[in-house]
Amino acid sequence: EQTLVRTRAELGGSVDVEHLTRLLRDVQNPASALRRRAESAEELTLALPVRFDAEPARALLLELKRQHDHPPSDARFNPDTREVIPERAGLSLDVWATLDDLDDAMHHGAPEIAVRVVRTDAQRTARELREVRVDARLGDFETRYSLNESAADRTHNLRVAARKIDGLVLLPGEVFDFNAVVGERNEASGFRPAPVIAGGELVDGLGGGACQIAGTIHAAAFFAGLTILERHPHSRPSFYIKLGLDAAVSYPTINLVFRNDHPFPVVIRMQLEGGAARSEVLGLEQRDMVTFVRRVDGVTPYTESETQDSSLPSGVRVLGQRGVPGFRVSRWRIIRSMESNQARREASVDIYPPTTQIWRVGTGGPPPEGYVAEGDGHPEYTADEYTTMTQGPGIRGTDT
Repeated sequence: EQTLVRTRAELGGSVDVEHLTRLLRDVQNPASALRRRAESAEELTLALPVRFDAEPARALLLELKRQHDHPPSDARFNPDTREVIPERAGLSLDVWATLDDLDDAMHHGAPEIAVRVVRTDAQRTARELREVRVDARLGDFETRYSLNESAADRTHNLRVAARKIDGLVLLPGEVFDFNAVVGERNEASGFRPAPVIAGGELVDGLGGGACQIAGTIHAAAFFAGLTILERHPHSRPSFYIKLGLDAAVSYPTINLVFRNDHPFPVVIRMQLEGGAARSEVLGLEQRDMVTFVRRVDGVTPYTESETQDSSLPSGVRVLGQRGVPGFRVSRWRIIRSMESNQARREASVDIYPPTTQIWRVGTGGPPPEGYVAEGDGHPEYTADEYTTMTQGPGIRGTDT
């Protein structure tokens, strides 16, 4: 919705002096066709020959594209105000088509052009959400995250992912696809490098923290009785959530997908405050009692290894990565209808391989005076052999 005024020179246009000089010489040449045309007319109008260097205009258009391009945004429901947030069409500036139009305008003397844009409609409109009601909390779950400055990038990633999800509406039969909603975890999407689990080890990777959002939402959807279509355990247990409720995600191959099989719309909430990541599934009414049962069937001890580290003083030995035992767990979800008192049971098995305990052994120079070595600060991981958790009508929070 802007009008930009630029001179032709600022956009890369210039007079083709060599071509113009040839035209004027031809007019003065008695043998030229141009001279004969000039003699048969009272006046001769010559098109001003123009050169167009597209680079200045391309730089301007790319900056406009950076400022104004945005993907389509679906309509959402704000449970706090009970208002529908309207949809927004996506917009993408077509740089190359606009350059073609500008080239044509330069050669024909047009005083203005309109930039070419491609608009993409949102998939969910406000009209579709008029009947959404959030009278009941169907399921909820909360995990904790660190407020320490050292975890600031991970906390930032939690907020980026949460904003993409909070207020999302699933109509009856619709599917929530974590990777489709959150998108690729890259810098262009606002994510920062933070610790992620790769091959059972914690390493820095873009989007670290997305799995905590996925696990928190999975647990809320689990207790809301939504149909879990795809969910993967981590390659090592997570300290922020119990075995069997975590959900690993990695764009685009490892995903969390569930479906709303209730006969009414549900709203997915995902909020962060004061070190707590909280997800809720809201809808018309809570009809079922949902119980999570988990049993540890086997424990595999972890192995230990040493690696030399020249960044550590000689003779210093620190814990680089705390070992975590491997677990084989059986898990069940029992959904009991409060109307019919009929229950259905879903069973599955999760396997968490052991995580090697790694010691870093210093090979550098002598330690400076007062040197204190710091290692992996995670506590020893332990898990209850048998766990049950229930949510449903008449229960505030989770009954364990």
